[in-house]
Amino acid sequence: MHASRRRATSRLLTFAALGTLALTGCGGTTEGPSATSSPAPATATATAPAAGNPFAGTKRFVTTDRAWTEGGLTKLSVRSAEKKVNTRFDTWEIVPGTGEFVTVTLAKDARVLLTVPIRGDDAPGTSGGEPLPASQAEFVTLLSQLDPRTREGAGFDLSFDGDGRVTKVQSLYKP
Repeated sequence: MHASRRRATSRLLTFAALGTLALTGCGGTTEGPSATSSPAPATATATAPAAGNPFAGTKRFVTTDRAWTEGGLTKLSVRSAEKKVNTRFDTWEIVPGTGEFVTVTLAKDARVLLTVPIRGDDAPGTSGGEPLPASQAEFVTLLSQLDPRTREGAGFDLSFDGDGRVTKVQSLYKP
């Protein structure tokens, strides 16, 4: 009984904190489309990129066509994209980029946070838009099991370290 109260209290506090971040604009680009601020550009640069690695120290919004594990590292094939607020349906609209897909490597300790449709809708007691942690192996499996049309319409916020490795992957919620 006490555990369920703690979980409920934890969820309430999380909801209140996220609501506060969304209202104050301190939540970056992870707020929902109904927030009053406009979304940040898809390629906001955190620091100057390292020579020869255009992703180093940046945050990017991307689409991906596949993920795999090679030599003990998780890799993604990505292409820059743009996210826009669709006010008609209170959701995000993903505008895929053009050009070649490039391969990026996740850091061994990279955080993976997944929302619907990537994680599926099977997490009882959570909303589809709540990003839940997943292992890199789970992410590769879930992404490879998606219908190709769903995968093509999925977007991800990636954060890169100074060496160009992905330190955080967060899927964009799409009902």
